[in-house]
Amino acid sequence: MKTIIDSQYFPCVAYFSFLKSKEEVWIETQEHFVKQTYRNRCYILGSNQVLPLAIPMIGGNKKIKISDIKIEYKHRWLNDHWRAIISAYNKSPYFEFYEPYIHDILFAKHERLIDLNTEILSFCLKVLNIGTKINFTEQYESNTEGQLEDMRSMIHPKKDYICSKIFDPIPYPQLFGKEFAANLSVLDLLSNTGPESDNYL
Repeated sequence: MKTIIDSQYFPCVAYFSFLKSKEEVWIETQEHFVKQTYRNRCYILGSNQVLPLAIPMIGGNKKIKISDIKIEYKHRWLNDHWRAIISAYNKSPYFEFYEPYIHDILFAKHERLIDLNTEILSFCLKVLNIGTKINFTEQYESNTEGQLEDMRSMIHPKKDYICSKIFDPIPYPQLFGKEFAANLSVLDLLSNTGPESDNYL
């Protein structure tokens, strides 16, 4: 069965746990951009709370395909994201090994969201040792007849309950907080567990 999943910005741990379980997936490029999802946002663990990092989009309220929607750089979100990431993970055990790569990906200032997300995905799959074959859709496919494993918007910030059906979070050391914060961005996992990250997926 063909598996389709949405493109995400520094995806959460559940996303990579799911990818690791598949030999091949298709990244959706032809759907309309959906607001308030992981497509343009991620969550990291700051000193006081879990922090959302959201990328502003040009025409985010309009029906624009994910392959076409462009990133808004008039706002200083890029510097804000980088400061937040540095503040959250600069003292973590492994962040320094990934920092230059993450910096270069972000500050390449990709015009389209899909290009930024794809470069992030390629980097993360490599460092997580995930060999899943990644394809990209060329047309939108509905799942009216149940012919697809449709994971579009299934891993979602407002659908925490669904994660238990995809993976069972394994606690790992985190810098902040007394209780483990599950299913944050892969940035949290990589920064805190480094080369052991794939063991937690």
